[in-house]
Formats: sequence, structure tokens, C-alpha cells
Amino acid sequence: MSAWKEQLARAVRPESYATLLSRDINQSALRSTRWRRVSRGYYVPATAGLTTVASDDPDRPDSVRLSTAQRILDVTSLMPEGSAVGTWAAAYLFGVDWLDGLDPHTMAEQELVLISPEVRRRSTAGISYRRSQLTGQDTVVRDDVRITSPARTAFDGTRRATSLEEAVVFLDSMLAFGCVSVPQLLAYAVTHRTWTGVEQAERATALARRGVRSGWETRARMSWRFDAGLPDPLVNMPIFGPSEELLGIADLFDPQSGLVGEFDGGQHRTAEQHRKDNIREEKLESANLVVVRCDKTDIRRHRNQLIRRWQDGYRRGQRRNRALDTWTLEQPSWWRRHHW
Repeated sequence: MSAWKEQLARAVRPESYATLLSRDINQSALRSTRWRRVSRGYYVPATAGLTTVASDDPDRPDSVRLSTAQRILDVTSLMPEGSAVGTWAAAYLFGVDWLDGLDPHTMAEQELVLISPEVRRRSTAGISYRRSQLTGQDTVVRDDVRITSPARTAFDGTRRATSLEEAVVFLDSMLAFGCVSVPQLLAYAVTHRTWTGVEQAERATALARRGVRSGWETRARMSWRFDAGLPDPLVNMPIFGPSEELLGIADLFDPQSGLVGEFDGGQHRTAEQHRKDNIREEKLESANLVVVRCDKTDIRRHRNQLIRRWQDGYRRGQRRNRALDTWTLEQPSWWRRHHW
């Protein structure tokens, strides 16, 4: 089940004052701490959608805030006629859990984007109203929320991203969850050549990869490729040993230099997973490969050091004695039977 569906079960849709009054909930009650006003004349219970967001940074405490689903439902009472929820929020309704509306570097809430052919409201700190054409094929309805279609969502998400890196993260995420294909996005971009940001959308499409397992893995790949200037790596590539055993599935891999890039997500913090990571790293290094591991902190705070580590690993791999290589990318029959 997607994160949207799980949160939706605990979220509350805003109700009008007239509806609440018919249930004997008067203005005095609505002014109390038991209710929260989401827009003029619309309310939800004060505790609706509250959730604890675990911090992935040891220097930041956990926080209690509205769930992503509740934030999206809150804006439905503010949607102009003919408008649609777009960008990351639309992707979230399609089941793309990674695009949860939290800035990956600061964990601050990202603004919700409402797209409408006519905009008569001013944007606020948390809601951005954007005037843009919406055709019948540009929108769909999911769980009674009108959102942009998969192709339009991918197009807007990549062209409006704050950087090329985040544009690729957006598209990689949609590809990973099977929401859109590269040909669909390219076809959409061709028919919208004059729109702002189309060049970034097309560049992101060329750089996108299927099979990515997290947005942070994409950020690691962008750091490898553009910060460090290394060759475009293979993504989630299985590597085998001389006895056809699986040595590991490399998040990033350059066969020429033998450099393996591993991104350690939150699941790698447990003692058992750390033990498995160490064993896998030892197997890869025993096969004459060079392993460089990183996590979110490396990408967020120590990026320059990570760049040097990528480059140093690449140099070491280039200098290795290839006669000692005992690894192969050739997939044994047992692997093909289970993965083809």
C-alpha cells in the first residue's frame, strides 16, 4: 500500500461551516483548540492527520506535523474551479512515496502547487497558485482529488525543479513507481516546446534511469557523474564471482575502473544490515573491485569530500592490476531464471 493510501485512512477532508453547523458544531466550538481552520469557512479537527516525522539526521529531533496526505486534503477547499494539484503532490497520489513534499536537505515542507487556467488567489508560504493551460488529458481524479496526469506531472516536476539534479530525482522516482515512461514524457515535451523549463525537462529525461531504489541513490549518481566528472555508471548492477555466486548488486558501477558506489540509506543503520554490508563490501574488494560508500550526510554536508572520494576511488580502480579481477557481469543461468 502506498504512503498516500495509508495516510489517507487517518486524514480528514475539510468540511464547511454550514455542514458542521448542521451537526450542532457551532462557531464557538470551531474557535476552540479542538478545531483547525484550513481556509475561510472550512475546518478539520485539530488532531487530524498529525504524525511524527522521524529525523534522518542525528542533529535534528523528530517532529510532529501534518501528514503529507492531510496537507493535500487541506488545499482541496482552496482549489479554484478547473484547477488541479500538481508536481510532487500529484506524484504522491500516484503512489510515488519518495516525493513526499519534504525538502530532502532541510526536511522543510515544500509548497503545494495548484495549477489553474485562471488564478485569482495570491500564493502563500505553503501554497503556490500557477496559471497554466490544462487540457482534458492533463488531469485525472484520484480519491476525489483532481490532479495532473502522469505525463503532465512528470513534465512540470522536471521543468520546475530547483536544479537539474532534483529534476532527475523527480523523474527517476516516477519511473521507479511505474507512473510514466520516458517516451511519454518526451512526447509531451515535444508538444510543449515553448514552455518555461522544457530544456531542463529534456536534459533530465536523457539522464533518467530505471531501476533506481531511492531518490538519494539518484543524488549520489549525479554527484558521481557531474560533481566528480566520472563516466556514467551502471545502476543496480549485479556482479558475480568465479563460481557464479552473487557478490553484490552495486548501486553504481563503472566496469572500466572497477569502481563500485554504494549508497547507505536509513535501513543500513541496523547492526544486522551493517554486518551484511561489510560482508558484501569484502566480497567485492576480494574480487579486485574498489568500493566507495556514502550516505545522506555525505551528500548534504560533505559533498566536496565525497567528490574527492569518488575521484580517488576511480584513480585506484584505474591503477588496479586487472589480472587479479575475479568478477564478471555475465549473468549465470540461475540468476536469469529468477530475474528475466
